[in-house]
Amino acid sequence: MQKKEETALAIFVGALVFLALEVAVYYGLATWLVPTDPEVEEQGGSIVRNWNKVMYFILVYMGVLVGALLFASSQVPKTYRRHVLFWFYLSLPTLLVLLVLAFS
Repeated sequence: MQKKEETALAIFVGALVFLALEVAVYYGLATWLVPTDPEVEEQGGSIVRNWNKVMYFILVYMGVLVGALLFASSQVPKTYRRHVLFWFYLSLPTLLVLLVLAFS
């Protein structure tokens, strides 16, 4: 019974940390990248609007994500590392959702 409670607590704490990290990264990147200078918008010239910003968003997001994965993997006990990988894999499709929210 003790093991189930510890696992449930680990999943709950992982979910809180995951949500906090995703929200912080989203708002940080959205406020840094999404506002556009009107002069740049008038010039156009790119196939996809905000293409550079989307690429920067993806690169910075992945950098933060891999950094958080490395940090968390070194801090948690070996028995809970599979939970860290679960949250890492969950954050990959979350990137697509965040891109749609930020640039739509």
